[in-house]
Amino acid sequence: MIQYHVYPGGKKRIVTFSYDDGHENDARLIELFNKYQVKGTFHLNGGAASEEEIIKRRARYQGHEISCHTVTHGWPARMPYQSILSETMENRRLLEEIAQYPVVGMSYPSGSYNEEVKTAMKMCGIVYSRTTKNTGNFQLPEDFLEWHPSCHHRNALELCDSFLEKLDSQWVGPLFYIWGHSHEFRTEQDWQMMETLLQKLAGNEKIWYATNFEIYRYMMAQKALLITADEKRFYNPTSMNVWVEKDKKEIICIPAGGTICL
Repeated sequence: MIQYHVYPGGKKRIVTFSYDDGHENDARLIELFNKYQVKGTFHLNGGAASEEEIIKRRARYQGHEISCHTVTHGWPARMPYQSILSETMENRRLLEEIAQYPVVGMSYPSGSYNEEVKTAMKMCGIVYSRTTKNTGNFQLPEDFLEWHPSCHHRNALELCDSFLEKLDSQWVGPLFYIWGHSHEFRTEQDWQMMETLLQKLAGNEKIWYATNFEIYRYMMAQKALLITADEKRFYNPTSMNVWVEKDKKEIICIPAGGTICL
């Protein structure tokens, strides 16, 4: 029996952070993320920008993911179809100038979406989008265009303890997904709360610290594996190494573009 619940390095747990709107406080938050070697995805608003602003943002978000949040932060579920498309594509165009890579992630502004919005995201080349519906658990998304987070950062400390206590349990989900807005850090006490959270989560050899897109890309690579009926030969057609678990005891790495025989 093959199971996919193994991630880079053979790890079985994932932590990701997701922040909206592109506030100036992102700079301080990123300093904390870098200090504790965790990764964040930053969903930014905006359209055309000066060359100076592009260079400034590129430096600020280096090492983390830049992702869409529409140009003007409206309510997508209340927009005509053409507005959803134009808001998303113009946002992509600007952000790709900053990021210098395809920006294919999203978080729904105001948490507003429906099936029509999800269809529009697909037409715009968006492959995942986060909602604001906190699950209180650690499950992976069933639909990446309806990706529900574990919790907002203000509720993360309590859930963090539960996550860490169950690192070796096979009965809970693998992903602790924390979201928020950096403008919500208004006092030094707020910042200390975040640093306490990072201190608890950081530096754990059992955890993969990833951006939203890294999680999406890895899971797609796992599903792209070609496996023989007797589960003894594996071909990985993707450009990244992939891990799986066989018979609940053996962790196998299938190298990028490679075939292995057991």
